[in-house]
Amino acid sequence: MNSFRRPAIAFLLCLLASSPSLGAQRQRAGIQIRVIYAVKQASPSIDPALDDIREELKELPFDKFRLLDRIRTEVAKGAEVELQLPGDKAIAVKFLGVDNQDGKKMLRLQLTVKPALRISLRLADGSRTLIGGPGHLEGKLILDVNASLKAGSE
Repeated sequence: MNSFRRPAIAFLLCLLASSPSLGAQRQRAGIQIRVIYAVKQASPSIDPALDDIREELKELPFDKFRLLDRIRTEVAKGAEVELQLPGDKAIAVKFLGVDNQDGKKMLRLQLTVKPALRISLRLADGSRTLIGGPGHLEGKLILDVNASLKAGSE
């Protein structure tokens, strides 16, 4: 009886491990969003905390950039998390899954800046992008979005 059980259990474990729905449940993305306040002002300045993206910020139609917040979260495939932004605004982040393009893992995300803006993104694993956000005080919020596949995700 033991000789039958072991192969049967091994077969079931292999079957469960290869199940696409279970693999999908294991996929998790780490999301980091830097919330940047951008305004047109006579004296240009960029917050030293944003030095790594200084050249990108200089291309935008604003003169002053200040880091307001750093938001970090994890989200499972198919799940959505809502994150608070300054000024009673919110952003919902949904992780749609991973595609492979030319050998690169591409994370598919849907961002919804409530109430009106919905953006679909494909970011290479570990990469980032700048997104123009809603108005805030006399300027705009800019979102620096970074996404990476968490260890153990496939």
